[in-house]
Amino acid sequence: MLSPEQLHSLLPSPSSDLPKVRQLYLSLYEAIITGRLLHGMTLPASRTLAAELSIGRNTVISVYNQLCDEGLLHSDGRRGTRVNYHPHPPTPSSRSRWPLSGRSRQFKVAPPRPDTFSPGQPDTALFPQTAWKNALQVASRLSPAQLSYQHSSLPQLQSALARYLATYRSLYVQPEQIIITASTRQSLLLGGALFTDQGDTVWVESPGYSGATDAFRHLGLQLSPCLIDHQGLVPASTDNPPALIYSTPCFQYPRGMPLSANRRAQLLALSRTHGTVLFEDDYDSEFRDATQPGPALAAIDTEARVLHAGTFSKLMFPAVRVAWLVVPASHADSAHHCLRSLGGGHNTINQAAVAELLDNGAVTRHLQRARHIYTQRRKVLLEHLQNSRTLQAPANYAGSLNMVLTLRKPRPLNALEQALRHQSIGAVPLERMLWHKRSARVCREIVLGLGNVESLDIADKLQTLEQAIRSVPD
Repeated sequence: MLSPEQLHSLLPSPSSDLPKVRQLYLSLYEAIITGRLLHGMTLPASRTLAAELSIGRNTVISVYNQLCDEGLLHSDGRRGTRVNYHPHPPTPSSRSRWPLSGRSRQFKVAPPRPDTFSPGQPDTALFPQTAWKNALQVASRLSPAQLSYQHSSLPQLQSALARYLATYRSLYVQPEQIIITASTRQSLLLGGALFTDQGDTVWVESPGYSGATDAFRHLGLQLSPCLIDHQGLVPASTDNPPALIYSTPCFQYPRGMPLSANRRAQLLALSRTHGTVLFEDDYDSEFRDATQPGPALAAIDTEARVLHAGTFSKLMFPAVRVAWLVVPASHADSAHHCLRSLGGGHNTINQAAVAELLDNGAVTRHLQRARHIYTQRRKVLLEHLQNSRTLQAPANYAGSLNMVLTLRKPRPLNALEQALRHQSIGAVPLERMLWHKRSARVCREIVLGLGNVESLDIADKLQTLEQAIRSVPD
């Protein structure tokens, strides 16, 4: 029989939100598993235990029956209900910590940064919340079939995106070529999984987007860096062309220059001649200033193998989780199958909401307003940088949400990062984006984002940034 202490441990707590039947089940389960109730021990009859615990007899009977079904108790008629479990003796742990795989250690996830001047962050307050709420109301009227598991992208969003790409990127594709993903990172995984095999070589910009290097490493690809000059990506000199090349031709991330016409022609010729797949990340193409962005690579040469990727994370807000990858029509079914295998979902509610915003013109109106606001912020920043003794602005700059500034005096990298964090500044040393050089000790350039700093705050925030830089001895 149970001791007074054992009975007390089974008493239901009046302050618990759990029903008494759940409390009794969990208490008995834990006592049996941990060995506090030993194998062969006879439990009180249901009527007796109910009276001891001041609970209903049916509650005890229900718990006893479930534990019998689970093999932890055994009911033997008049002989009563007995514990039917031998606890496993604890085994010594070989290590105090779980070991991480070698693959996981390749992923360099940066810690969260303060919002101020953090690159890659849009101003989420700009997108009209009323328009988003109205679009969600429209999306809530999807048919039951469209609210179920989906085997492909939402057709109305594919059609709306096809019109959007034709208007803004001179890219004319069939709606079924557009595969809706959750992010550019997921598009990178999808493109790499479709058109490369483990061990293949891929060229990636450096400095560049860490999401690309992470995705390709996850797929077991061999990364080869392509440096950046005033014309954008510099193709590597080799007699062995890669299986895939990742680039940001409209706005190189993070330096900001467009890929020159000559470099575009080089990449397209490489693709036509050797079958190399060009992964075109259409980064920040919406946010140029006075100049018009060049047409998408995928729109120039239909004989080249070009995957065109984009996202609404910057144009709308990151939480929308709607991006796209344009693939050849002949590979659309394979792309949907591969995306499902990778765990890619189709959030039809958000897809339908974005389709509604594209169709009713809300995206176009927001783009015009956001482009104007970001342009003003860049102008204000450039004006204040004219008198800076710490930072030097780029000579030529056409737009984007980021800007690379040169330090007039290089600073020790680690000390500078600590000073920036201390001042709650999210700017990033450019050297941290040189993924092929992990041993940099000196910072010469710094990447600023304009998404989370309003025009009226730029002067004060820039002053704080310069104070942080000056606090680090050169």
